[in-house]
Amino acid sequence: MPDLSRLQRLSAALYWVALVLSVLLPVIVLAYAAKGVGDPASLLARVPGVGEGASVTRFQAGMVAAVALVSVLPMVAALRAMTRLFGRYREGEVLSDANAETILQIGRALLLVAVFTVLVPTVTTLILTWNGPARQLAIGLDSGTLGFLMAAGLLTVVGWAMREAARVKAEHEAFV
Repeated sequence: MPDLSRLQRLSAALYWVALVLSVLLPVIVLAYAAKGVGDPASLLARVPGVGEGASVTRFQAGMVAAVALVSVLPMVAALRAMTRLFGRYREGEVLSDANAETILQIGRALLLVAVFTVLVPTVTTLILTWNGPARQLAIGLDSGTLGFLMAAGLLTVVGWAMREAARVKAEHEAFV
């Protein structure tokens, strides 16, 4: 029987971290969204590239808030899936089809997070400049985003590989 105590201890700690983050993250985004809707001009300081003297309407601030709230959903989904995965790991369930599916879900959610990392600043800047004298459409892609995208892709592939490994394990257990 393998010693899973280290995996179980680390997973127990990560379970709580993922659970707390999955609750706090949307609350923080909601608070920032409410602040932006309450004081639309405050959004200008948070978004570089918006021209000086630009004005932001409450409708624009609401649109930015909606984009922010939608963009946090894949991260919350990933964190909730991590909570499920760490919960099973802390119980000693390591190589199972459920874990493989959960890792695959995490990878897919993180791929969406990486896409939103590029799209949200672009859409936000476009929303905030649509009444201004000069509209802007700036798309940014940096090495951090590319690295995150690769890590999310890796998790997706690992999920597929674990699904296959769990299937092979189940076949072997059926023979015994």
